[in-house]
Amino acid sequence: MAGNTNLAYRRLCRKFGAELTTTEMVSAKALQYADKKTQALLARGEDETPVAAQVFGSEPESLGLAARAIEARGFQVLDFNMGCPVPKITGGGGGSALLRDAERAAACVTAMVGATSLPVTVKIRTGWSDEEKDPAGFAKVMEDAGAQAITVHGRTRGQKYTGTCDLESIAAVVQAVSIPVIGNGDILDLDSAKKMVETGVQGMAIGRGALGSPWIFSQISAWADGLPVPPPPALAERAALLLELGEGVVDIHGEHRGMRIMRRLAADFFRGVTGAPQLRNDCRGLENLLQLEELARRLEQTSLHRV
Repeated sequence: MAGNTNLAYRRLCRKFGAELTTTEMVSAKALQYADKKTQALLARGEDETPVAAQVFGSEPESLGLAARAIEARGFQVLDFNMGCPVPKITGGGGGSALLRDAERAAACVTAMVGATSLPVTVKIRTGWSDEEKDPAGFAKVMEDAGAQAITVHGRTRGQKYTGTCDLESIAAVVQAVSIPVIGNGDILDLDSAKKMVETGVQGMAIGRGALGSPWIFSQISAWADGLPVPPPPALAERAALLLELGEGVVDIHGEHRGMRIMRRLAADFFRGVTGAPQLRNDCRGLENLLQLEELARRLEQTSLHRV
């Protein structure tokens, strides 16, 4: 989700009922040295509450210092990422590499808990691989270390984002710990959300499923509250949301960098519409807001695939 969970996108998700938002993942060590890019990733809205700051690292001391810095910035939750499978993160011992070293992972969590009054939560995967996989046991160690909630992505590090979410492993974690468990993975629509709820989780973390479809939150919330589930927005509203996002990203990053970010984010809004391949291809050339406005107009004038 790096590059996706910027402040503008989080605002769009909150508009549709997301109850807790999380920053992009930041390096604890970089935060310790006041790296400018890292500081920018921790931008949050004045009205963005509650909001979590997500950190990664593998050194208890630097994570403790990062915890203090994050609390000083006014966040409500500190989330420790032990799920990222990217080699440049795992190669330094962070992310899902910690799934292979429960003792070090526990020391990291303990250091953060001891350094801040914020609730410390952790995000994990089901294991490093099918051969190295004990999500329930690892989750229990994290609970004993002081974690106050745990998010479980139902894949191993080896799977990355392939295959399907392992709901049975998530259910096993629910049974193993007394802290809240948040399910993550393959929540793409209301039907998949219902399947996740059946595992017994106390909440759901939605990432890729919200890209181009931030209204997924309002649909799940309505269903959970026993209310009529709203349909997806019409293409005119979807086009307006695309433009709203682009303007927000430009406000944060400026037009030059903002449009480069939007090349990726805009493409998701064309899912399921006629002519999507060409429209997505045109997203790659975005240089300014005028071009984004033209793409939004084309989206409004297209039609949805009929099933």
